[in-house]
Amino acid sequence: MKQLVEKVTRILRGAKRQNQVIGVDFSTAGVAFAHIQRPATQQPYLVNCDFIPAENGIESADLLRTRLLKLGLLGIPCNLVMSPGSYQLILGEAPKVPAEELAEALRWRIKDLVQFPIAEAIVDAFLLPEDSARGTSRMAYTVAAQRKNIEAAVAATKATGLQLKNIDIPELVLRNLAEACCDTKRGVAIVKLQQGGGSLQIIREGNLYLSRQFSLSYNAGLLDDLPGEALVLELQRSLDYFERQMRQVPPSHIYLCGENVTADKLTPEIRNALAVTINLLDLNSGVQVAGAIPDHILSLSLCAIGAALRQDQVGQG
Repeated sequence: MKQLVEKVTRILRGAKRQNQVIGVDFSTAGVAFAHIQRPATQQPYLVNCDFIPAENGIESADLLRTRLLKLGLLGIPCNLVMSPGSYQLILGEAPKVPAEELAEALRWRIKDLVQFPIAEAIVDAFLLPEDSARGTSRMAYTVAAQRKNIEAAVAATKATGLQLKNIDIPELVLRNLAEACCDTKRGVAIVKLQQGGGSLQIIREGNLYLSRQFSLSYNAGLLDDLPGEALVLELQRSLDYFERQMRQVPPSHIYLCGENVTADKLTPEIRNALAVTINLLDLNSGVQVAGAIPDHILSLSLCAIGAALRQDQVGQG
């Protein structure tokens, strides 16, 4: 009887854990994690998330493991975000090959574009929607990372005590945020700002159409204003490329997010500078957030939250 009870308990615990996942985002400054549960008939529930600052002499994976142990979260499936600089994302024309051969075909097209020997690369790729084609050629994004970077990321995740399920990139986890929190039918742009720069992703109906990085004189402190004129210029450049080069209808909204990007920093000059509506990304519009999580922690954990929101689907990367 005791063995039967233990078996049933393990089954129930496993079923429960199938409906939850932890997103993890390592950086030089520390590690962010986000624990998402998915009730069957409700929005995803952000149970807990935090940013743990790096400490000299202690691996970030060990810091995270200690925190997860206290929360009773060891062994939960994990989606890991690759850190910027540990991979390259390259946009180009897709060869006309079967989907299962796409990554390998693109490996040799990008061999002169990556910053390391292509023989050391792990390559993945995903097609852009058919309406993004230039002439008769469909476009694709290629993700290339050195094998040693992938192996280091896998080892760090294993050290946390989590079960690695997927490895994602920031561009796609921000797409996940857009899908959860925005109506992407007409297209939206998600702009994430951090110290020294930002990134812009344009998403329509769940598909990533454009990803662009840019530099920006923003220190990301609580009292640091957004450099409105420079930011608007970068947004306009992105929209111009999207309309003129990709021949796409502009997005209906631009949503800003990132470290210490708050409503008081979104001035009327920024809001009214473009024909597109500009607002802050409202995480609460698509995710139930536990009330004890401070806004500042949420802003530092956006990529981890987006990773935890991943839905396994075609084009996810």
